[in-house]
Amino acid sequence: MRALNVARAEVVRDRLLPVVAVGMVSIAAADSIVGMDKHVPKLLVLVLASAGAAVLLTIETTQLFLGWLFLAPIFQGSASTSHLGHVLSLALYSAPPVLLVAKHFTVDGPRPDRRWFDLLPALYLLFLVGSLLFTGSGEIQHGAFGTLHGLWENVAIGIVIYYVVVFWRGPGPSFVSVARVLLLAAALQAVMAVVELATQWNLWHDTRWQRAGGDRSIATLANPAITGAFIGMGVVIALALLCWGGPLELRRLAICMLVIGGPALYATKTRGPILGTVVAALLVVIPSRRSRLFALGAIALATLMLVVAWPHVRSSTLYQQRIAQSQNVQERLLLQDISFKLIERKPVLGWGYDSFDRVKYDVPVSTGAQPYAVALQQTSHDTFLTILVEYGAVGFLIFLLPWIPIVAEGVRRVRTPSPDQWLPVAMLASIALLAINAATLDYRFFSFVPGLAWLALALLRRWLSSSAVA
Repeated sequence: MRALNVARAEVVRDRLLPVVAVGMVSIAAADSIVGMDKHVPKLLVLVLASAGAAVLLTIETTQLFLGWLFLAPIFQGSASTSHLGHVLSLALYSAPPVLLVAKHFTVDGPRPDRRWFDLLPALYLLFLVGSLLFTGSGEIQHGAFGTLHGLWENVAIGIVIYYVVVFWRGPGPSFVSVARVLLLAAALQAVMAVVELATQWNLWHDTRWQRAGGDRSIATLANPAITGAFIGMGVVIALALLCWGGPLELRRLAICMLVIGGPALYATKTRGPILGTVVAALLVVIPSRRSRLFALGAIALATLMLVVAWPHVRSSTLYQQRIAQSQNVQERLLLQDISFKLIERKPVLGWGYDSFDRVKYDVPVSTGAQPYAVALQQTSHDTFLTILVEYGAVGFLIFLLPWIPIVAEGVRRVRTPSPDQWLPVAMLASIALLAINAATLDYRFFSFVPGLAWLALALLRRWLSSSAVA
């Protein structure tokens, strides 16, 4: 037993030490040079790019994937507010998935059998490329790199990660390793969110949400709803580990995630991820025999405390600014109405790639609509409606179809006891959380968190394949 524990410790050290080391160095470097902004010496950028390329090409595939997963939330969002951060984002976020695909085709090993729905994510990406070519030629002419880069980051990376994880040649990274990195990365974001709430400091000095009012924390992910969704996913994974017999080696990390996750979610002051986390957490704890009574007791106690403290809650600044914002709700309802009218006009193939903010002005609305002018200054706040507007019923069905059989089979088989039972529980609840958040935010402007949804689906798909073999 002791030898087995030593062997496990060596595996953890070998896989995670490079990830943590690179992450710490990258964070320190980013904070020290972010002030350079557009005056970064080209020679420095060239040296960093060359060194990064050399490291990425030589690193082992599993370490490359885990390292990318740890560094992705640090460099994907607010890093783009500085010139050097943008370069680092390209090198440490956009490039590794390309190398993962290249390495995938150069390695031999067993992989799960393909199913009919595995073709659909690639078909969805091809559909979007076709939509861009036929309806967005002006966008390509005026900013080809930006348009294609946005398509790659916000759509393609998540789909690439799905295929890499599902069809990994050989054993691939273990579920425990992936969960460990996700918990570490989410806990890091949570700590930074709490620090930002107290000090108004964040790594990339992105103060857009502080200037907008409300002191909402974003850590490094550029938007409080995106930050909250990732932290919420960490909370859900932690609960699944504790309530569904997860590995002992992750329990301390899971407890730490739960301790910091609550204050961090409060720091974002964003309704979508908080609601999604609460619903997903209930989906984890209530079906578990280990935690059902505790969960029901906690719900009853929380309800009682809310009733008793309701007068104070209702008069608080947070309630008035975030929960009781009737104008914000009216604006979103109006945007939904506009979306439905646009869908009615082009229901089959939609209006085309990234067209929502252009075509929303074509919808006639009565002049008596008070928030109309203000609402048009906003973009869509519902990912699913945006897909229907831009890609119609055809695009929406292609997008949705692979999720239905995988999630349905996962729900059907999750109750069967297995050594990794915590994994499908965590992934199903995470998908629910991210879907709820997607209904309150347009994911087309963001990359990492939508990519996490594809990663959760891929891990669930791989678990279904491995459990079927077992």
